[in-house]
Order: sequence, then C-alpha cells, then structure tokens
Amino acid sequence: MQQLAPEELKSCCAAAYEEPAVRWLLGGELHPGGADSTRRALELIMLGRGDRLLDVASGAGESALLAAREFGASVTGVDYGERAVLAAIESARRERLDLSVRFARGDAEDLALADDSFDAALCECSLCTFPDKERAVAEMARVLRPGARVAISDVVVDPDRLPAELLGPMATIACVGSALSRPGYEELFAGAGLEVYAVESRDADTERFTEQIEERLRGARLLGLDRFAGSPFGLDEAIELMRIARRSIEEGAIGYAIFAAVKR
Repeated sequence: MQQLAPEELKSCCAAAYEEPAVRWLLGGELHPGGADSTRRALELIMLGRGDRLLDVASGAGESALLAAREFGASVTGVDYGERAVLAAIESARRERLDLSVRFARGDAEDLALADDSFDAALCECSLCTFPDKERAVAEMARVLRPGARVAISDVVVDPDRLPAELLGPMATIACVGSALSRPGYEELFAGAGLEVYAVESRDADTERFTEQIEERLRGARLLGLDRFAGSPFGLDEAIELMRIARRSIEEGAIGYAIFAAVKR
C-alpha cells in the first residue's frame, strides 16, 4: 500500500479513532494501560491543583477529564478530529467539568495557543502518528512556560528489528509504523529544549493491549465481518498485523514508555 500524504494521514488517524467500532476494538482505552497509565504520567510530571495542562491529541477527552477530576488541573484539550472534540465537550458538560476543561479542534503541529501559557502538557500514544514529530514537539515546548513539565507516553521500537509489515500506513495508524526508539524520542525532546528526567517502561501494558485487540478482531471475524465501517483495512489484514506485532513485542522490538521532561 502506498504511503499517505501528511494531511491524509492526520485525517485517517483522526477518523479511525473516532469510530465507535474502533473504540470497541480498543476496549474503550485508546492507549496501553488506559487510565492507570494516564495517572502515572501525570504523577511523573507532578501535576497539581490549579496547574494549566495542555492535552495534545485529547481524543474524546478521557485523560483531560481525569486530570481535572483527580488532580484539580485546568485543562485544554486539542484534537484533530471534529467528532472527537464534540464528544469530549459533551462528556465535560455531563460530568459538570466544563468550567475547568475546554476542548478545541486543532493541529498538534500548529497549535493556536500563546507562548508560555501552560504549566504542563500531556500527549499519549499520538506523537508516533504525527507526520512532523519535530514540529509537534517544538509546538508543545513553545506553549509551555520555562520550568513546565511534559509527559509523553508512546510506542517505542527498535527500528532495525521491525518487520516490513509494521512499516506501512496501517501500522502507522496503529501507532507502530512511525514510532521511534528511546534514544530517538530523547533526541527529539532535547532538540526542542525539553530535558528528560524520567523514563518509565510500560511494556506489559502493550502486550495486554495487543492481545485484547487481536481477540476482539477474531471475535468480529467470527460474527461474519470483513472490515469495520469506515476502515480501509480488512479484518484479516488487521489480525495478521496484530499477530506480527505480538511477536515483535515478545522479541523486544516493540514496547511502550512514559517520558517525563522539563522545559529549560
């Protein structure tokens, strides 16, 4: 399958994760470890009551709402998908958190936000899908005040050991194809003036997450489905991708980690 243009990739990723069927496939958790991983990321950056938090690629708002509800933060969520933003706004209203959490549609590579306007930032399992990662990290750093902290959790790979099947567009949308190595992420952050002070492996979360997806894909196939609505990829193709991904996880070529950094 040919490579997607940057805007096509952004639109495809946003559309995929807005689909109810995909949310079912992921068990309602759009990243390995779910809410527990989010809590740990926010603990690592010492998020406190009243802190202004930016949630980049905030999706339907689960992590932003958790940060407001459990940590007392004032949160701004930005996501490329219009349907995701509308769903997040509704969730905030329903939880009566709409005074402390706001959501807006936007591009992580071109944030319509003021310099030095946040105390902390969060980006979960999304940087790996951004076409221009360097620009996205630079934008996150730009809107953080000096001394502010950022938690970026993402898929970590050994690119030299990834099979060819995990390097195409579908693998990118599945957060593997364009993921970086640990040194690759650290170099990216350093280039934006972000100093990494903690890295926590969450490899076990990745293994459980992938097993769950494969089980649900097989269940969907048993129900007679050949693809999910709106998806350009067939179930058989997705199942095979998950099988290859699981083997790569077992071999140590794919993992997951939380990076915590401070803006100098």
